[in-house]
Amino acid sequence: MQNIPREICERFKEARRYLGITQSQLAAKVGCKQAAISMFEKGKPTKLSNEYVQKMAKILRLDIKEMMKEADAARSEEKEESAFAAGFCPDPECPSNTSYMVGRKTFFRITLQRGNYCAHCGEVLEKSCPACGAPVNEGACCTMCGARYVQG
Repeated sequence: MQNIPREICERFKEARRYLGITQSQLAAKVGCKQAAISMFEKGKPTKLSNEYVQKMAKILRLDIKEMMKEADAARSEEKEESAFAAGFCPDPECPSNTSYMVGRKTFFRITLQRGNYCAHCGEVLEKSCPACGAPVNEGACCTMCGARYVQG
């Protein structure tokens, strides 16, 4: 089955463990190999056919349709939240970034903005540090790793 998100595969693993069933036991009940169960639980749903996934869900007392609805709702919520998360324009030429010099190095003080696009130039906003992925903060550099947000 190809469109099952990783978090649902992990829920299969949690349910199997909760019921005290080994991968080998589940594979025997479903009629597949233990390795396929292992790969599925690690987020590779294409390793099992729809038929095997349905059998597994029945044995583990899981409702795939309901879990898919929940996962879709969570993804929609994440998209909405990311639109409101603070971000910065990565373009050094953008007027939202104020340049200044420290020694011979140029730094850019960013202006945090809401939405997905820069209000000044239309560029897609960065929502996290490009170097380490930490949330952005006011200033020119990431407080987690020290990397400059905007490269000039």
